Amino acid sequence: MGETKTVLENQELYVEVNTHGSELARIYDKVKDREIIWESDPKIWNRHAPILFPFIGKSFEDKYRFQGKTYPITAHGFARDKDFTLDSRTENEVWYRLESTPETMEIYPFPFILMAGHRLEGRKLKVMWKVKNTGDGPMYFMLGGHPAFKTPKGLTVHDFTLDFGCAGKADSLHYQAPNAQGFQEEALSGQLKLEDGKVPVTPGFFTRVLTYIFDEAQVQKVSLLLPGGEPYVTVHCAGIPYLGVWTMEATHPFICLEPWFGRCDRDGWQGELQERDGVEELPAGGEFQAEYEIEIH
Repeated sequence: MGETKTVLENQELYVEVNTHGSELARIYDKVKDREIIWESDPKIWNRHAPILFPFIGKSFEDKYRFQGKTYPITAHGFARDKDFTLDSRTENEVWYRLESTPETMEIYPFPFILMAGHRLEGRKLKVMWKVKNTGDGPMYFMLGGHPAFKTPKGLTVHDFTLDFGCAGKADSLHYQAPNAQGFQEEALSGQLKLEDGKVPVTPGFFTRVLTYIFDEAQVQKVSLLLPGGEPYVTVHCAGIPYLGVWTMEATHPFICLEPWFGRCDRDGWQGELQERDGVEELPAGGEFQAEYEIEIH
């Protein structure tokens, strides 16, 4: 077995990407001496920044239907729990590869190649994806990121303010929201009021709405601001249709800013996969490419 992680490093940042799940496992800010990515404490949440593929969120009854057949699928798909293969490595960039197998075809009947890349540029880390349909028919999938940004020492998520960078452009953002079972529920959707493009993460922010899902590519970027108003981290996600914002209200150890192509099922929905909200279609032999960027301030 090869190395279990790849290190990317410059004068500003130290980054680790795991072979397992091609998961971003660490961003250490050398200049400010602080860890940026959640350390994956299994007592709270045992992930850092998993890749979500080929599904995002839960499927109703943990199943989906394609061409009249029903398949089992767990929340967020299976890529995050697979060992990837190192595809290429340079001083500031790494790519990992995951290919379909007879095992994956049992639960996801599409031949594919998923490429996941990370490139370090100064105080920015670019996260890049490529999906290749290696089958002879259309492929339907979802794909997303789930980076968890650790609260600095002595703070909780309630010390953060979300800045959507839309001051003077919008005084609110429409969001969809899942219920306690993790399924989309229209009654929980609404408008998040903003002031100068910002909203503080006050106690109770994640109580009624467990996850904010901002749709229709409304969000081009989002920053976490520290108590003094200075930015901590920014996720640049222009052109990505959904952005999820989530934490664990009871413990406040991190906040996730999640760019998504796709979203969870509607509560009770039992249609065909290709009809599911947010699903991407890729023709035979086609390739899908996307990226987002994490900026450390």
